Amino acid sequence: MITNKRATILEAAKRAFSLFGYKGTSVAHVAKLAGIGKGTIYTEFKNKEKMLEAVMDGILQDLGNIFERVKQKDERSILKLHRALYDTLHYRKEHQLLMHLTEEVSVHGTKEAVSAMQKVEDFIISALEQAIAQGVEKGRLQVMDAEVTAFTIYKLYIAFIVDWEEKKQPLTEEELFQVFENHIFNGIVVR
Repeated sequence: MITNKRATILEAAKRAFSLFGYKGTSVAHVAKLAGIGKGTIYTEFKNKEKMLEAVMDGILQDLGNIFERVKQKDERSILKLHRALYDTLHYRKEHQLLMHLTEEVSVHGTKEAVSAMQKVEDFIISALEQAIAQGVEKGRLQVMDAEVTAFTIYKLYIAFIVDWEEKKQPLTEEELFQVFENHIFNGIVVR
């Protein structure tokens, strides 16, 4: 007897989406991995899309936990921003489900995969914006617009994590921080 049917289904859905992506996963795959009948799944979730949404909620919670953990550290604000971004992008890069969804977005443009990955990006940018706004409030950061700054920093980190690594040797965490501290956080000095 399954004690927590919903948790069992979610874990199976997470595995199925990680193995086959959204497009390649069926309710039958999830049922088989969960060791239950398809009908049981429909008692908990209306459809496959609702299962993906629930799985993504868990991923967003993981990302929120990364930001909370970093926020508790006694470090300079820019180092906290770097660590939060680095850790969330590392999580995103190493998480099999997110890798499959990212590929599915670029290859198939599946509406549900696009929506799921947009939620991840929106969450990260929003969490960054909040962290930047707190740094400004405390007088530790000086930026014109927290939203624009969060978006800019996020997109630049993505460029280094994805585009740079396609052509060059990946930067270590310390090297990436030095690039951003020297060129973004401290600015480029014009003489």
